[in-house]
Amino acid sequence: MAENIQLYPDGEERRRIMDFIMAAGQTLLENGAEVFRAEQTMQIMARSLHLREFHVYVLTNGIFASAGTAEISEVRNVPVRTIHLGRVAAVNELSREIAAGQVNLEQAELQLVAARRIPFPGGLAQVLSGAIGSAAFAMMFGGGIWEAVAAAAAGGTVNLYLWLCRRLPALIQKITGAALITLVCILVCGALGASVNHAVIGALMILTPGVAFTMSIRDFVKGDYLSGTIRLIDAILVAACLACGTGLVLRAHTLLTGVTVA
Repeated sequence: MAENIQLYPDGEERRRIMDFIMAAGQTLLENGAEVFRAEQTMQIMARSLHLREFHVYVLTNGIFASAGTAEISEVRNVPVRTIHLGRVAAVNELSREIAAGQVNLEQAELQLVAARRIPFPGGLAQVLSGAIGSAAFAMMFGGGIWEAVAAAAAGGTVNLYLWLCRRLPALIQKITGAALITLVCILVCGALGASVNHAVIGALMILTPGVAFTMSIRDFVKGDYLSGTIRLIDAILVAACLACGTGLVLRAHTLLTGVTVA
């Protein structure tokens, strides 16, 4: 059992607890957790650490919280959102340990730092996952073995590109990534005599904003229309970027060769 959890923390301790809870919520949001899950986890931590009068409001890109009849308040901007379920799972496990009284605040802070440092998969894992996923989608949408090969080449290439250029703005990554997928599929399918359509569709599926769209629907169902609208706009913008990147390459190919891709 954890020791040194104060039943009524003093002012300095309350500020420390607030900073810890906000960092935990930020970690969840940054790595793909749902808005209501982030709120719920933060409330559980606050209750377990005896932070009284804790109120939190979470959006997809920000956290607003106060405690002690608003004597402590804090706002966190969360502009970056990725998907790292390992970090989300680590924070959720930490929340359960805090609720069970198994860790004190100092131990929890160390575990949260460790959770935030869990690395992303390396370049090779990114390439393999992109290739396998793209090939599977190509075959699922009616393509044959050669379409799957072309989609795998495009998916692996674009995941490597995105990993190398991860500091670019997200929308630029999507436009250029879709263009790269289309170009690789045209070249490989031309060499193999395969259908470009099935290969492109299969490879583009790894870039589609399925998570954002699904989570927006869940937010709408739960009555959080603001967060749902933000996620839905994000999904629509990403889909538009994919369409632009793909359309530009297809149009350029038609203008240069006089052949319409099929």
